[in-house]
Amino acid sequence: MPLDLEYVRSQFPQCADYPEVVFCSNAGGSFVAAPVIELLNHYNTHTRVQPYSPFTPSREAGEAMDKARANWAAALNVEAKELTLGPSTSANSYVMAQALGQDWGPRDEIIICQQDHEANIGAWARKAEEQGATVCEWAVDPATGLLDPEDLYRLLNDNTRWVFFTHCSNLMGTVNPVAEITRQIHARSPARVCVDAVSYAPHHIPDVKALGVDMYMFSLYKVYGPHQGLLYVRAELSEELAGQGHYFNRDDPAKRYNPAGPQHGQIAACQGVLDYLEALHVRHGGSTADDGARRSAALYDLITQQERALAEPLLDFLDSSGKVQLLGKTHCRDGDRAPTIAFRPVAHSSAAVAAALQADGIGTENGDFYAPRALEAMDIDPADGVVRISLLHYNSLQEVERILAALDRAL
Repeated sequence: MPLDLEYVRSQFPQCADYPEVVFCSNAGGSFVAAPVIELLNHYNTHTRVQPYSPFTPSREAGEAMDKARANWAAALNVEAKELTLGPSTSANSYVMAQALGQDWGPRDEIIICQQDHEANIGAWARKAEEQGATVCEWAVDPATGLLDPEDLYRLLNDNTRWVFFTHCSNLMGTVNPVAEITRQIHARSPARVCVDAVSYAPHHIPDVKALGVDMYMFSLYKVYGPHQGLLYVRAELSEELAGQGHYFNRDDPAKRYNPAGPQHGQIAACQGVLDYLEALHVRHGGSTADDGARRSAALYDLITQQERALAEPLLDFLDSSGKVQLLGKTHCRDGDRAPTIAFRPVAHSSAAVAAALQADGIGTENGDFYAPRALEAMDIDPADGVVRISLLHYNSLQEVERILAALDRAL
């Protein structure tokens, strides 16, 4: 069954707000699903009081927060005590760097990934340098920006404490085989693994336990939701780490790694993302009785089919134009290419091409997109950076046609 795009777009009010603009900057933050908006509005208008007291609005507020947290844990196949909802992935990375790094020392090594967003590089690298630990870098191919796992495995040794890498680059768009890489890391070293899934989760909510990672994080405001960052920390690891909030919250898994304190209404509204995904599943022949694994698999097939159809004509055009340097894979045939497409114009600046696209009604941007290290490795000036077109399943083929026509004019 193909994606019912009319239904999908009806679930995102922003799709109808500015018909003159094709929004293709989704990797920076997606549209918000209607159930999320409804839950946040309900919280703010009916239960915006301090939660968890017995009186009615306070009790209902706490129940809404607990429901969101429990259901997200189930969706990811993790325990609720392993889940933290914090302000953003960048904030969660910073907090966890303090928790992990306090016992790093001069004999320890950590590995960061050159392909990553700075949120999954900077916090770890700064903490390692502060502690006198060694920072090693898993480098990208300077021609394509892609990663070779063998390059990573050569960096592993008995002193490797952590490996930090991305599930999907926010520039290259290529999905890295996390489960296999993690299995190899654990087989070859004592290192633990942290994966940034900010650019992957908008396309698929994975079974985190099946990936075998020790930490996993992504931002819900890029997955149709409120401005929250979701953090998984394996239970055995969490018990070893010092809490990063008030000392009396050390044993509260919801607050242990959230020194800012929970953002009540935002957390309650996180349930709306799951409500949308369940409604989408049912709309396409699924059942509310289906477990998370079955629903996730069905939605993956549905969404991937749509997103490949969106990405392929853009990749074909850019790869054959001769006027751009296309980052990442040039096709979707291997099933590991998200519709996040970045390129450097050959004859113009990225800023000039982005401005021409914007003037033509295309909602895109240029820059380094918080991944300047990857661009520098590819000999691309981060100051001008690249143009990025990032799509999600609610985008349409008609919008892609408009992007193609505007690209032709701009280049």
